[in-house]
Amino acid sequence: VEAKPARTSLPRRFLGPTMQRISLMAGKAMRETGQALDRMGMRGQDNWVFLEKICRHRPLMNLFDQRPLIHDNVFVAPNATVIGNVNVMDSASIWYGAVVRGDQSPIQIGGFTSIGDRSTILSIATNPTGFAARTFVGNWVTVGQNCVLKGCTVDDYAIVGDGSVIQEGAYVESFGQLEAGSVLPVGARVPKGEVYGGNPAVFVRKVPKNDMDTGVAEKAADFNVDLAQRHDAEFLPYGTLYQNKADYTAAK
Repeated sequence: VEAKPARTSLPRRFLGPTMQRISLMAGKAMRETGQALDRMGMRGQDNWVFLEKICRHRPLMNLFDQRPLIHDNVFVAPNATVIGNVNVMDSASIWYGAVVRGDQSPIQIGGFTSIGDRSTILSIATNPTGFAARTFVGNWVTVGQNCVLKGCTVDDYAIVGDGSVIQEGAYVESFGQLEAGSVLPVGARVPKGEVYGGNPAVFVRKVPKNDMDTGVAEKAADFNVDLAQRHDAEFLPYGTLYQNKADYTAAK
């Protein structure tokens, strides 16, 4: 068997940031030129299949040299979106319609954490509190549906109720909870083992010590992990829409 020739070009990681961007833009321009030539040739053959509308949604999307890092057993729903500098740890789940956008600073989502349907996690360029401009969600965290987290920190075993908003620089400590529909303002804090609610969120009660000792938050997170694995089993690694297009082309 003839050996393949060694790749002579340097990987992009050995280039400086400016050269990386130039390389990416040049590659994109060449691909677009190739697509334009392909469409021109198909027009000459009276083949108009390229006009068909095909979903171009990408659950994982790079931004130049920033790319999502997805660890083992992570479930990213087919219509969810993870963009840029995002690190998703083992057995986490990003549910349907959720958006995680690490386009300005890093975002980390811990292991066994679930981001509910249609929730949005955003990065920020600068933190008004003076701390690092990153968004951090710890391990065994449950983020409900329709939540917005922006440049904040949510520690391990926290629970964020449906429809809650956590603004820049806010901090939910471990075992902290936000009731549904709560708004945690810029720089606010939910202390360990306390429940906050309202707009703006204020102290409601303590989390019962028995709940922390028996792992109520961990059990809620583990339930979502099991559910995510069942959903993930229903999807193939790659979509099959291209097969339908091929069948349609053959039928013509």
